[in-house]
Amino acid sequence: MGVVIGVLAVLGGLVGAGLHAVNAAAGRSSGPSFWLMELAAAVAYGLACLLLRATDARLIRPLLGAIGLSQGVALLASEVGALTADSTPGNWLTWLGAWLWAPGYVAIAVLLPILLPDGRPMSAGWRRISWLSWATVVLVAVSWALTPYEGQDFPEALRGATNPVGVAAAGGPVAGVVIGVLLLAAVIVGFASLVIRWRRVADLERQQLKWVLVGYACTIVLFAVARLVPAGITGLVAGLAMLPLPIAIGIAVMRYGLWDVDIVISRALVYAALSTLVIGLYAVTVWLAGDRLGATTGAPILATTVVALAALPLRSWLQRHVNRLVHGDVEEPYAVLARLGTRLAAATTPDDLSERVLPSVVEQVARSLRAQQATIVLRDGLVTSYGEGTGIGMTVELEYAGEHFGRLTVTRSTEFDGHEVRALDRLAAQAAVAAHTVLLAREAQRAREAVVVAREEERRRLRRDLHDGIGPSLAALALHVETARDIAADDPEAARKLLDRLVPRLNASVADVRALVHELRPPMLDELGLAAAVRELGDRLSTGTTRVRVSADEIAGLPAAVEVAAYHIVSEATGNAVRHAGAGTVAVRVRDADGCVCIEVADDGCGLPDQVRPGVGTSSMRERAEELGGQLRIDSGPAGTTVTALLPKGAS
Repeated sequence: MGVVIGVLAVLGGLVGAGLHAVNAAAGRSSGPSFWLMELAAAVAYGLACLLLRATDARLIRPLLGAIGLSQGVALLASEVGALTADSTPGNWLTWLGAWLWAPGYVAIAVLLPILLPDGRPMSAGWRRISWLSWATVVLVAVSWALTPYEGQDFPEALRGATNPVGVAAAGGPVAGVVIGVLLLAAVIVGFASLVIRWRRVADLERQQLKWVLVGYACTIVLFAVARLVPAGITGLVAGLAMLPLPIAIGIAVMRYGLWDVDIVISRALVYAALSTLVIGLYAVTVWLAGDRLGATTGAPILATTVVALAALPLRSWLQRHVNRLVHGDVEEPYAVLARLGTRLAAATTPDDLSERVLPSVVEQVARSLRAQQATIVLRDGLVTSYGEGTGIGMTVELEYAGEHFGRLTVTRSTEFDGHEVRALDRLAAQAAVAAHTVLLAREAQRAREAVVVAREEERRRLRRDLHDGIGPSLAALALHVETARDIAADDPEAARKLLDRLVPRLNASVADVRALVHELRPPMLDELGLAAAVRELGDRLSTGTTRVRVSADEIAGLPAAVEVAAYHIVSEATGNAVRHAGAGTVAVRVRDADGCVCIEVADDGCGLPDQVRPGVGTSSMRERAEELGGQLRIDSGPAGTTVTALLPKGAS
């Protein structure tokens, strides 16, 4: 039924406008009238009725249709009455057109704000108040139906006709005051209802009602302006007043999902625009080719051919742009991916990636899927969110190159269809690349910070060891040497004994210096190379209960940083196995593996506990590997523990 009402409203308005043009050309329409207002209302509210489904917001669809139909029928009746002005049916049609616009006009101002957006007053109290609005609509309609034509706004447009049911009191001052007060009260009540409803809701519904409230306010302002401007432009202003509320409802529907009529809107916009373009193209072609090919023969054939060739490309172009308008960028995933790629390329620092790229990613995802909120949570705990809202949420894991980097959650008020789920998967794939990039940048930043911290800690330790250990020892030795020098002439034997006691202490200081140097870079690496140094380390760490077997390949051209890291990882892993694993054998393997130095330290001990916290040694091994762009893995079980490290040979 709603479809029929909407179609009749639009047709009534369009046919009435056509008849108005005919009457104007014949001199039967003169002076200002409400024909433009009636046309605008019939088309705008008729289309609004067509866009809604039968299940959407009870009373709203029939009310929108009734408003459009009353305006369309009023225009059509007025123009048909002008064509048949000298007949009885013509007089009655003129009468019908003279008042039928009024109830729809008033309903826009006093009924729609009470019922929008769900078709019901807010409460039982507001339901009782709404009777004031209904009564106002009925009273205004009856008043205009009974008002003599000379007392109406544009009597000259009625061509001197007489209201067949006119009552002088209906257009009198008392009736005017009563209706004016009642109408003003109903408008205030309607506006208050809409504002209160807007203040009570939140999130998505608040955004929907915001547009409806703005559209209603613009409509009321234009209604008031139409009563103040000169009569010659009253109809134009009143016609403009018919547009803001339907446009606002359209924005609320398309942008914020009011009534969830996206598919209907999409198809209606596509075919309405396509029809307009086809008709325009046909008319222009006939007009241009009419003189050469004949306006009734060749030109129509050419125009039909042009339209047939252009219709399909036009439909595809319109569908693409309408889908972007109605559905967001779901229909244009590659455009979204291109924008995301551009944002990634523009980022130059970790801060750019965290503060600009991820917010851009979640914003693009939210806008593409018309979601109220989109959130990315990275595996390191970083949370980036766009928008606010509650509703139906969908979470997609962010994975790239087989590795998990976080998750993307999208929340909106409506269900996701299969097409949107696929679009979300494509967007999540690009978001995973962004998450991977951000994590790499953050990890690289943390690694650089860790290197700086480690360097400063190493310097602090060296300063402490030199200042607190070797420094005082050397100072004390210097004092003893000076004492020996002073007594050498008088008591050579005492000087000799003193120097004899200093020799072990000097040797101990030398050993301390060598130990410091060894920690900075083991001398064995320079003297023997990595392979021989690891073998010597294995011999030194072997005990009576644990045997260390070493297999180390000679790998030429390794940077110093890789040699030191490899040596320390072998030393730490082997030492842990000997001291804590209770192993009989520890197997150490150092080999060349596809551009990396592969280190494996395996023992046959008792393995690690189920719940174990990484110690200083384990953390040190992992940091040494990651600083060089490598990785370290520890596998443990009842049969023993294996530490595997991969260090890129080109690292420095």
